[in-house]
Amino acid sequence: MSNEAVVRAFLEGLEQPISKVPDHLRRSMTEDAVWGNSGFPPAVGLQDIASKHEMSAEVFGDYVLTAEILHIAEGADGVVFTERMDVGRTQEGEELLTVPVTGVFEVRDGKIARWTDYFDPRGLLNALSALPDVEAYFTGKK
Repeated sequence: MSNEAVVRAFLEGLEQPISKVPDHLRRSMTEDAVWGNSGFPPAVGLQDIASKHEMSAEVFGDYVLTAEILHIAEGADGVVFTERMDVGRTQEGEELLTVPVTGVFEVRDGKIARWTDYFDPRGLLNALSALPDVEAYFTGKK
């Protein structure tokens, strides 16, 4: 499977209620994976990454994220670049958040080892401001 195919499968696997996504992450990412989002501290390791996804349910409920790939390319070094429109919806289909994203993925042994998304964080920050303990979202410590 090409790295591009790994990334496509990874993004398709996110399209389920967020409460089920941590299991998908554990199957699809390396134990030492790093997930970065522009302007935020990176999540390091599978447990930290899964925790961030679990906490996002506190902000948006048990939403479903659709990563609509606009463009995708794999470099000669195997790094995969995506241009996406990430859309979060309630399970009933109500749109919660739409974010244009450029993502960079590194794949190792058929799994995602690094996932970095670059986007304008204003919409996410507005939603996070509703949390009673926004620091916990970034640190994973409640």
